[in-house]
Amino acid sequence: MYPGFKIIEEKAAQADEDRRHQLAELGIEEKIHRIMEWLARQSRVKSNVMLYLIMYDIENNKVRTQVAKYLIKKGCLRIQKSVYLAKSSSTVMKDISRTLREINEIYENSDSIFVLPVPEEKFNNITVIGQNVEFEIVTKPKNVLFF
Repeated sequence: MYPGFKIIEEKAAQADEDRRHQLAELGIEEKIHRIMEWLARQSRVKSNVMLYLIMYDIENNKVRTQVAKYLIKKGCLRIQKSVYLAKSSSTVMKDISRTLREINEIYENSDSIFVLPVPEEKFNNITVIGQNVEFEIVTKPKNVLFF
């Protein structure tokens, strides 16, 4: 390793250690306050993650089942029989779209698959009629607190 990089890494490690000691000395209320401030800042940070609706009309039962399993494996939430919700980066979604396109091109069909990006602020205005779906599983940020 280049010696200059080692010095920078050592300084960063020392700064992290100093922050840990500072937090360790705080009371629980102050720790929670600082963590909540950090979470608020994180929510304002632009992210490359977006919500996507994936919808399909696939005639072949075997192919439809495999596509459903693939989407669930990729972390998509099934909200109806052929409608999924995903919160993902555009890179991952391009990979999913490419795979779905390849599957669709393998055999003769008249199937349709839609991958629709949905801005989160628009998605929050959704009206659900009938059975409610737990969209928060996908849409809400995952917050974990360590003490």
